[in-house]
Amino acid sequence: MQPELKMKLKLALAGRAKVEMGQFQFLNLEEVKQRAGPDWPNLRTKIYDVSAHFIEKRLDPDDVIFRCQGGFLIIFSVLSGDDAAQKVADITAELCTFFLGDRALQVLKIGSESRSVSTEEFLEIITRSQPQESEMRPAITPDSAPASGEARPVPRWTESAGKARATPWDEIVFKPCWDARNNAVTHHLCVARRVINGWPAYGRETFPVFDSRPLNRLLDHSVAKAAQRGFQRVHAGGGSCGIIIPVHYDTISSLSERMQYFAILQAVPVPIRRHFQLRIDAIPDGAPVAQMQELFRSMIPFGSQIIARLPYGVSDLRRFEGSGVGAFGTEIPYRLGDGEVSTTTVQAVLALVTAAQLLKAETFLTQIENASLLGASVSAGVRLFSGDLIGPDQPAPEPARPLEFNEIVHRTVPPDDEAHIVRI
Repeated sequence: MQPELKMKLKLALAGRAKVEMGQFQFLNLEEVKQRAGPDWPNLRTKIYDVSAHFIEKRLDPDDVIFRCQGGFLIIFSVLSGDDAAQKVADITAELCTFFLGDRALQVLKIGSESRSVSTEEFLEIITRSQPQESEMRPAITPDSAPASGEARPVPRWTESAGKARATPWDEIVFKPCWDARNNAVTHHLCVARRVINGWPAYGRETFPVFDSRPLNRLLDHSVAKAAQRGFQRVHAGGGSCGIIIPVHYDTISSLSERMQYFAILQAVPVPIRRHFQLRIDAIPDGAPVAQMQELFRSMIPFGSQIIARLPYGVSDLRRFEGSGVGAFGTEIPYRLGDGEVSTTTVQAVLALVTAAQLLKAETFLTQIENASLLGASVSAGVRLFSGDLIGPDQPAPEPARPLEFNEIVHRTVPPDDEAHIVRI
């Protein structure tokens, strides 16, 4: 931390038991990185430098901004409560609108919030966030955001107001999954969800700007337990359905942590485990093949199938040969699913399907939002789908039910889609 910034931090914290903190987090940098390819280093610098300049111009001179891993932290010198929340919301809206004007950054999603924290907690957050670069420039008189020529879409989601937050996520929900081969909703994907500025974030995207290994484990353990409770509810009512449980690779990469996770899965009786599938998320590019194979094989007894989730656009699956993976999944990037599906998107989906078929595996697409993409993906050979078009998030899974393709494409999704709002 630069001496000037250290001094300003000391002045900002001096004599204060609490501070008003603002947080800005880039939610999907991995997706942007995959799309950028070799241009990623320059684009990453642009994201941080432009955002820092943009935010600083809208702060008071005595506010302090820190660049951290995945985003920025702010100490407000004067604003607090609703005023600080409004300032953070305004900056976020303007920044999102600005990025919409840059083709390479149209998919970038930003989460933000403000809250009051003790000075001790703030210092802990700064330490855990592992700032890559911290700088503070004198604030400039705010001016209007650069014109983008495109208005920011109105959020369809409502944030839970005034809820005490014991975890970064608001609730754990179930996303219905449609099986194209059986024309039925056969499974539900169990995920943690949080609404940020009117938009849903899932899994680790619900986290604040810093990373926490204990929090990562808590997320995966909580989802596994909620998945079991959800299935038990359906089973007790005489119904049946499949449940897909996501778990991140780093939660189970070490033997000791894997055994902790397996202790949760072992609560499911062996005959019932055929109703569960396990999806491995965030598999590192450089993960040793032998380690991957041993990990995946060790999970086979706990479910009917292992799904490997990959970044969008990845179709080289050779490292998964002999690992026991039965399906490969990917998420369609935000906005690629809007309007008519592009040739590039169809080619990316087809490449994944072709590579999976060579390994005798199925494919699973999430974040399906329109009929054009659904139809093209079904024709390409994708078997399992989830997303707004398939159905809204639910507080609990439902028994398997028939659902024809025509029923899906003619489903009306209200603009505000209150059916999506799940509160517990």
